[in-house]
Amino acid sequence: MSNVIKQLRSLCKMLCYLFLLPGFVSGCGGGGGTPSSIVPPPPSQPQQTGPDPLYGDQWHLYNSAQFAGLLVGEDIHVEPVWNDGIKGRGVLLVVVDDALEIGHEDLSANIAFRKSWDYRQRDFDPTPVSSDSSHGTQVAGIAAARDLNSVGGRGVAPGVSLAGYNLLWNGGINSAEIHDAMTRNVAEVAISNNSWGYGASGDGTTEHPGDNLWQEGVAYGVTYGRGGKGTIYVWAAGNGGEFGVDNSNYNYLTNNRHVIAVCAVDGDGVKTVYSEKGANLWLCAPGGYGNGLTTTDLMGTRGDNTAGVLHDYTNRNYTKLFAGTSAATPIVSGVVALMLEANPNLGWRDVRLILAESARKNDASDSDWRVTTPASGEPQYNINHKYGFGVVDAAAAVARAKRWGSNVGVQLQREFPVAVADSIPDGDAAGLQQTVTVAAANNLIIEYVEIDVNLVHGDPGELSIVLTAPSGTESVLAEVHRCTTFTNTCPTTNYSPWTFGSSRHLGEAAQGSWRLKVVDQRANNMGSLISWRLRIYGRQR
Repeated sequence: MSNVIKQLRSLCKMLCYLFLLPGFVSGCGGGGGTPSSIVPPPPSQPQQTGPDPLYGDQWHLYNSAQFAGLLVGEDIHVEPVWNDGIKGRGVLLVVVDDALEIGHEDLSANIAFRKSWDYRQRDFDPTPVSSDSSHGTQVAGIAAARDLNSVGGRGVAPGVSLAGYNLLWNGGINSAEIHDAMTRNVAEVAISNNSWGYGASGDGTTEHPGDNLWQEGVAYGVTYGRGGKGTIYVWAAGNGGEFGVDNSNYNYLTNNRHVIAVCAVDGDGVKTVYSEKGANLWLCAPGGYGNGLTTTDLMGTRGDNTAGVLHDYTNRNYTKLFAGTSAATPIVSGVVALMLEANPNLGWRDVRLILAESARKNDASDSDWRVTTPASGEPQYNINHKYGFGVVDAAAAVARAKRWGSNVGVQLQREFPVAVADSIPDGDAAGLQQTVTVAAANNLIIEYVEIDVNLVHGDPGELSIVLTAPSGTESVLAEVHRCTTFTNTCPTTNYSPWTFGSSRHLGEAAQGSWRLKVVDQRANNMGSLISWRLRIYGRQR
């Protein structure tokens, strides 16, 4: 969200949510802390009980076409899970964002005692001091608003234990704090929700990390989090998809194999205009566009809801205009909390596999839908560069979690470097093609694929890069696009080097010939592919 003054913020917020990557810019959005239980302290006043007055507006939870533009049933199918008594109890979910109002009337009952962290004042209260910091509170309401308390709406996991880390309190971060936010309370944190990204995202340029501390943080979390079962990192895939400019694979935060990258659909089940495509996407959730999502806002007059602007609620503790992959991400986080209550023994990779297997195929007429070619005994997955494996389905995911057997075995890694430099034909559709063969001795059941590319080119935005597996499954890693920079060209350092990620080969066999194809679509700039490396993560039977 851009740094706009309060009087204009409500008028601009839909554009801010939709066309900038959520969170990591001003206004959008650790080592440990004292050991204590994740159970919230007793409330200072007796909690009311009764229906949630705004629940009827929460079409992402139950879509009855209650508003124009919605399609009946295009929701996350969560009511059967609640009816079974599963609401995320005993699961600690952390919202890493700009702030979290832990005293909010619809969140306070779920706040985990002394598990939040304020990077500004170095204490346990990340409540914002600025009225521009409402993003994290809105994110939290989507995942964790309390149900049946006579106020507001409800979250996907209304019984979850909630904490907030205000990593983005000043519109930026430092490397030590981002590592801390990924590892703080790591033994207890089940889910880390990250509805944010770097401010440059949306312009079609890749975003190189300044250091490796973030990668080290999430790698540590999946290894040691939750008593060794792994913290689940859920991340907004990005809001730069309009006009085909940005792709989620140009963001190193979302093409990391430890992260669940979440895209967004509208209330008709179709990709929102802002949601970014990518071979790295895992699944989508409702993010809103024609209709926003109802959630918590800062209480009183401090939040984005300025009473009546854009037809928002007169009760300014809530807003119905929250939208973006920022909004879709906590929906998935909430579903993961429900899964972990149903089966606390799930490892982080089990969660990913269940979400992929249980995702619902949406927008069935879309031409990009394909199916994987599974290895023997593996499920077949629907795949789409717009939707990953589909839209999250809470009932199906929880049902599969209950039936899940033993956790998947140790994850293995195989690498195959190709260091043959060659020029990229200029404006030639045949492009440059190189192959690498994975021998039977290195065969794995694939869980994720990374492709390191090192090339030089006058404008990498002119290039398309496609990886084809032995099965024939294609991963479009980079698309032709114009970067929205002052020169309208992409920096020459875009892919020198860059690591792309792909989820699209899940469950396939690694053995065979893999092909990388680089095509310069415009006869303008010259370039060369210096080297590339195929890296496969998976397991053996």
